[in-house]
Amino acid sequence: MHQERRIYPRLHVEIPAEVEDGRGESADVTLLNISLSGLLIEGGADLLQLKSPAAGLPLELKVHFGIEDSPVHCHCRVVYTQRQSQKCMRYGLIILSIDQHASDQLHSFISQSVK
Repeated sequence: MHQERRIYPRLHVEIPAEVEDGRGESADVTLLNISLSGLLIEGGADLLQLKSPAAGLPLELKVHFGIEDSPVHCHCRVVYTQRQSQKCMRYGLIILSIDQHASDQLHSFISQSVK
């Protein structure tokens, strides 16, 4: 049986976002779900082109999206990948850092939507 790993509620969404790797390369993605600790993103071929700055290191991404007319910027690490098709990939991300205002916005957005 698969056990849920997130300790916070997960909210299913469809929010356009942009991700950027450590080299400055970027890709347009869609957020599929959000929690206070992580994100699930889906993207196409350009997402597959993003790389870690050094071989053997985990891929870390800057994620930029908007909720309730406020920008959210966070730094995340890829913790798992799922290939959906030849041109579609999903990345499970853990949030490593997020500023307090964005964290408060995220908490409010999730709390209001989960009720």
